Amino acid sequence: MPTHVTTDDAAAARDGGDMAESGGAEPVGSPRLGRIRDVVITLIGVIGIVTIAWLLAAWLWGLSIVVFVTGSMSPTMPVGTAAISQLTDAADLRIGDVVTVPRPDTGQPVTHRIVAIDEGATAPGERELTLQGDDNDFADSQTYVIDEAPRVLVSVPVLGSIVLWAQTPAVMIVASVAIALAIAWALWPTPTRAVPDAHQM
Repeated sequence: MPTHVTTDDAAAARDGGDMAESGGAEPVGSPRLGRIRDVVITLIGVIGIVTIAWLLAAWLWGLSIVVFVTGSMSPTMPVGTAAISQLTDAADLRIGDVVTVPRPDTGQPVTHRIVAIDEGATAPGERELTLQGDDNDFADSQTYVIDEAPRVLVSVPVLGSIVLWAQTPAVMIVASVAIALAIAWALWPTPTRAVPDAHQM
């Protein structure tokens, strides 16, 4: 017995066919692989945002990172501690602050606590500081004349060791290659496969 298709039925069939064709391709791969890709993209984005935020903050507020490689500030800041410092005018420093200053004889940086401040320097904004490490029995033999110095705001034990380890050439090369491969994989076009039309099933 012949079957007749009305105009409405034909339109519906045509619309259904169009819908099937419009969604006829979907990414190849398991949902788990897609989730891993999303996590990698998110992680790369977070690392980028944190890096940009730190560079901007360092530029705006004069921030820097100090890593303690000796035990002179133990137990407050033992070896391997990382500290965030802010460049501060000498006139704003106070006894008890921990600052990083260059040694007068060698120019090597030293990070110790201020135990005395003298205003007898030559310029109005300069101060003569007497420093002492928390683990030292005596103050430093030399005084330090400065007009500004990085002052420690916050410190985190162990983090400094991780920072130093991450800055070794081998780790930096491996990390750079790994990040480049992760970015390439995350942004690589995903192959697609066709979804069968409904009328073919």
